[in-house]
Amino acid sequence: MVKEQLIDTTPDKKWGGTPKKYKTVIWGLFFLFAFPFLTLFMSLLISFMAYKSFISGKDNLARNSFLASRAIAVVSEKESVVLGYIPGVGRIYREAEFGAGIIRESNSIGIHLVPFVRDMTQMIESVLGNKVYDAVAGSQKIESGIAILYNDIVTTKTMTSVASEKNIILAKKLLSKIDFERLITLVSNGRIIAGTLPEMLGQDTSKTYLLLFENNMELRPTGGFIGSFGLVTFEKGRLTDLTVNDVYSADGQLNGHVEPPLPIKNYLGEANWWLRDSNWDPDFPTSAKRAEWFLDKELSKRVDGVVAIDLFPIKETLKSTGPIFLSDYNMDITADNLYEKTQSEVENNFFPGTHKKASFLTALSRNLLGEVTKLKPDQKLGVLNASYNGLNGRHIQIYLHDNTQQEAFSSLGWDGAVATPTCGADCYADMVGLVEANVGMNKVNYFIQRNISFDATVSDNKINHKLTLTIKNTANPALGPSSRYKNYLRILIPSDSTFTSVISYNGNTRERLTPEPTEAKGHKEIGVLVEILAGNTKDIEFSWTSGTGETLPFMNYGLYIRKQAGTDADPINVNIEGMGLQTNPDPRLTLTRQGGYSYNTTLVQDLFFRLSR
Repeated sequence: MVKEQLIDTTPDKKWGGTPKKYKTVIWGLFFLFAFPFLTLFMSLLISFMAYKSFISGKDNLARNSFLASRAIAVVSEKESVVLGYIPGVGRIYREAEFGAGIIRESNSIGIHLVPFVRDMTQMIESVLGNKVYDAVAGSQKIESGIAILYNDIVTTKTMTSVASEKNIILAKKLLSKIDFERLITLVSNGRIIAGTLPEMLGQDTSKTYLLLFENNMELRPTGGFIGSFGLVTFEKGRLTDLTVNDVYSADGQLNGHVEPPLPIKNYLGEANWWLRDSNWDPDFPTSAKRAEWFLDKELSKRVDGVVAIDLFPIKETLKSTGPIFLSDYNMDITADNLYEKTQSEVENNFFPGTHKKASFLTALSRNLLGEVTKLKPDQKLGVLNASYNGLNGRHIQIYLHDNTQQEAFSSLGWDGAVATPTCGADCYADMVGLVEANVGMNKVNYFIQRNISFDATVSDNKINHKLTLTIKNTANPALGPSSRYKNYLRILIPSDSTFTSVISYNGNTRERLTPEPTEAKGHKEIGVLVEILAGNTKDIEFSWTSGTGETLPFMNYGLYIRKQAGTDADPINVNIEGMGLQTNPDPRLTLTRQGGYSYNTTLVQDLFFRLSR
């Protein structure tokens, strides 16, 4: 009997019946179509690691990681270009192509940023150090680095703009999130500043600058009360002298009478005008020139510029340096106790003529600068960031005599000027800004909280405005007169505006205040005196109209909201409605049910919006 052998001719099966010979093809196709995304993800991950290495001060690792990430991004970009021609799925790969291109350019920026920051920190060390160095060569390195970064940013902006015109979603979102024009302005003016650094640092002729220490716990128009000032001298690119003076000692040497602004006379009770109150104008260049004038009349000192700084940048710098030990006072100064310790040392038991305040601030300034030179690379980045944020937030303001230097700082908004806004052709440039001045001669601003609400209704022939400032005084009533906030409050509005009213609300109490209008360069100022007792809250409501009586010849509307120097991140709500306005391409504003637009944020720096019909 012959046994029959049955031969199974059914193909080997796996994965639900898929032949083995097709498995390789399927995997190959999957890998082919997924490869651009896999490499894109890998590039993004390595780029993130490079960034972490960079902020940790690991320059070589950061640069090598940026290089690796860029190389992988190039591969992803090229693969995406090829697959972008496939019908149906091509759009997905065009998005991936743009994403890879952006990562490539971002890595190029990172590669060039590493040596630039290193050159910057070395320059700072040289300026603050004792060794002789070549300031011209150092500034040229920085200038060259900025030029490379400028090209990188322009390339990125151009690539994003072109992709946006091709309806690439990622490009449109990137344009809405990143202010490329601001970045380009920053680097282009930074290059100008870098080119003039040797002159600014006294390479050929020594330079001396007036440094105003403004205590924003006693808020004033340009940041805070000028309790002390320093004279900073640079020679051959190095800081050679820093002396701190008590402002009352200088004011005691003023001969003659200087008539003060009426609010200083009426509300501060000063019959004379002094250096300590010279920053009454919110326009810092104006106040800086006045401070120079007082310095010359009181101490016969002339300077090459003025810099104002309040407590915020110092506090942020202390977060990077850690505690600063002052041996003469046997105390540590930290970011957490800066105000309390400074207040205790320079204000308590103070009387005009004593050197107590100047001695303490001199010790603090010199020790802080000394610690900065000893910091690790990542800590130095923290100091640079604190300075940059301080300049943007108007906690540091600069006025220099050299026109080229000053124009560069002005273009960046670092001069503290009250700018007259522009928004292009066929556009109405609106503006608003609040200016507070503590005329109660106390440090109660430590306890003050604010909230701002701004409403604008735009029609064909006028713009109605309402701004409500809520001020809460959280001080303990047990502090007595030191807990009362006596505030001379001004609002800055366009010069063509007609002021309507200012009303104060305190619980159920409603009081109409008498405004004090003043014409200023490019705007109007409306001032009122407001007093808020400890534990109380007041709402101050300003109303005004712009463009009344004539049809406004514009199709676009621009709004500039100015942040006051010395204030922190106060919450603000902006509402704009009327005239069929649209916000494209501004994603910050949210469409409301009433057809207007709303935006909630914190006022850490100036805001600008541009809308059109």
